[in-house]
Amino acid sequence: MTVRRVITFVSLIVLLTLPACNLPRPNATEVATGDPIGTAAAQTVAALSTELQSKVTNTPEPSNTPEAQVATATRQPEPGTATATTSVKPCDRGEFVSDVTVDDGTTFKPGETFTKTWRLKNTGSCTWTTSYRVVFDSGNALGAPASFNLPASVAPDGIIDISVQMKAPEIEKEYESYWKLQNASGITFGLGESGDKKFWVKIKVAAASLPFAVTKVVLSTANANVTAGCPYNFPLTAQITSTAAGKVTYFWERSDGAKSGMQEVVFDGEGTKTVNFSWSFPASFDGSVKIYIDNPNHQYFSTLNIKLTCN
Repeated sequence: MTVRRVITFVSLIVLLTLPACNLPRPNATEVATGDPIGTAAAQTVAALSTELQSKVTNTPEPSNTPEAQVATATRQPEPGTATATTSVKPCDRGEFVSDVTVDDGTTFKPGETFTKTWRLKNTGSCTWTTSYRVVFDSGNALGAPASFNLPASVAPDGIIDISVQMKAPEIEKEYESYWKLQNASGITFGLGESGDKKFWVKIKVAAASLPFAVTKVVLSTANANVTAGCPYNFPLTAQITSTAAGKVTYFWERSDGAKSGMQEVVFDGEGTKTVNFSWSFPASFDGSVKIYIDNPNHQYFSTLNIKLTCN
């Protein structure tokens, strides 16, 4: 029951009792001043109202409307939208641009010297000063120093050519030489986004290959001065030396102008091969024989003196 209802109820009771209070009582003395009963009733109602208000707690009536809850909305990133981040360049980073000299697989003779030049780009945020060094990492140093300073300073996004003198080893095979960079504090770093990639030189060491040719012919016979019945078959031997694989064609020729038919010998590689020829002499002969190399040289070589006396 609310305070208002209590007050109304009390007021109603007081009003109902007022007529009874106004009835004349025996021996009642009439009071000439005002309406004392009405005044007393009003004072009684006011006192009861004050007392009830002090005792009754004003509890708000429950409402059927649910209390509105204010939700704080959090903005979520839309699907597929990348969160913006600030990319910070590392201090020491590099990138390989090109081989200025000595492409991978270049062939050098044993002991041959050469200059290797790399072109690199500074992709970091720090300047490469001349205190930065190029340092050998692994493989074969190819006669180069273990480390050497950069020839000039390189600002971020700058490009530099780095050269070093090298020497091919004496043993014929393939070689690889790997290198990195080192900053002024002695910290080694490489190329690429992670700073761990190396730059290198790769060569092949082999003796210079000569063009296919006959370089030497040596003639011989068991007996260069023979007395025998004629016709006589003179036994001749030739040792032919070639620089490479190929087919050599040749013929024999006598000092009197007689020639043999074309002959050939095949080489599988550089080396010397022995060939034999039995040449028939119908009469006595005192002169020389030689070989003409038709392919690949088109060249005569040294002669062999022989003598045949027919009996």
